[in-house]
Amino acid sequence: MSKNIVDEYIDILQYYLEYYGLYHIDIKNLLNTSTDIVQDIKKGKNGPTLKKLGEIAQLFGLNYYEFGNPEFKVPEKENLPTLTQEKILWRAEVGPPQSKKYNKLDLNNAVIDALEAFKDMEKFLPSEVYDSLPQELKEKLGSTIRITGLFSDELSENVEKTGEKLDKGEVGRKQEYYKVISLEKGLKRKK
Repeated sequence: MSKNIVDEYIDILQYYLEYYGLYHIDIKNLLNTSTDIVQDIKKGKNGPTLKKLGEIAQLFGLNYYEFGNPEFKVPEKENLPTLTQEKILWRAEVGPPQSKKYNKLDLNNAVIDALEAFKDMEKFLPSEVYDSLPQELKEKLGSTIRITGLFSDELSENVEKTGEKLDKGEVGRKQEYYKVISLEKGLKRKK
């Protein structure tokens, strides 16, 4: 019995990752996505659309039909897009990704630690706090939206809104400014 096309595509992608010394997280970062696209495809969570297949193939300087062809010659490193080359060099230097498990309290405390740098500021944006976090924690949180969510819930006793909003002239919800009111650690007490 032959493999289905998704399994075959994942096998090809896994071969490319191993060939270049990359990991799923590297693909996630190169695609600038908050989810592990490889795991999503494997689990059938988000089926492989042509757009996704094309984006992954472009990481290796290929069209989707070239990448999906097991007979197609793997490109030399020097022929890959610059960002992919840089990621390969970086990964070779730092080694395999180290996964640190964060529980909810650890996440909250890590954000409170980051707030230390903002304690004397009149105002700051959640995106500035997010940008100041270590990369592995940013990957765990996924986006600035999680920081804003923490500020509204578990860390509401640590920060408060200033009432000012960032107006970048864009459509959509404007970011709100916050200020630090406490650096005390611990989960918010339920009332």
